[in-house]
Amino acid sequence: MVPKVISEGDLYGSGSEVLMSQNTVIATKTEWKELVAKINATNQTLTKDQIDAIDFDEESVIVLIDQQRNTGGHKIEIGETYSQNGIVYFTIKKTHPEGMATSVMTQPYYLATIPKTKQEIEFKEAE
Repeated sequence: MVPKVISEGDLYGSGSEVLMSQNTVIATKTEWKELVAKINATNQTLTKDQIDAIDFDEESVIVLIDQQRNTGGHKIEIGETYSQNGIVYFTIKKTHPEGMATSVMTQPYYLATIPKTKQEIEFKEAE
């Protein structure tokens, strides 16, 4: 089950989006619209085409939102995906800047679609 990236990068609203650090799966259009409203609260991060492209009868959305950071250069994404004992595991990979980094408030995020599944989904931090 390979995630198909919708959008990834940084939110630059200095917290005005009011998004807590989270790793979750969105399975309904209602939940998706609520998240999009928060993500787009300060800056137009997601386009109408990206928002409307998801078919919730066939797909779910993986949402990774990191904590707020005081510098640029941070990233959050799915590293490895595997199934074990009926559970689908997504490994969360976080990277951080080495050396000097832009001094700006950022909140890394990653949004991707996966095929709809009845299997349990769990997230694990990469080691």
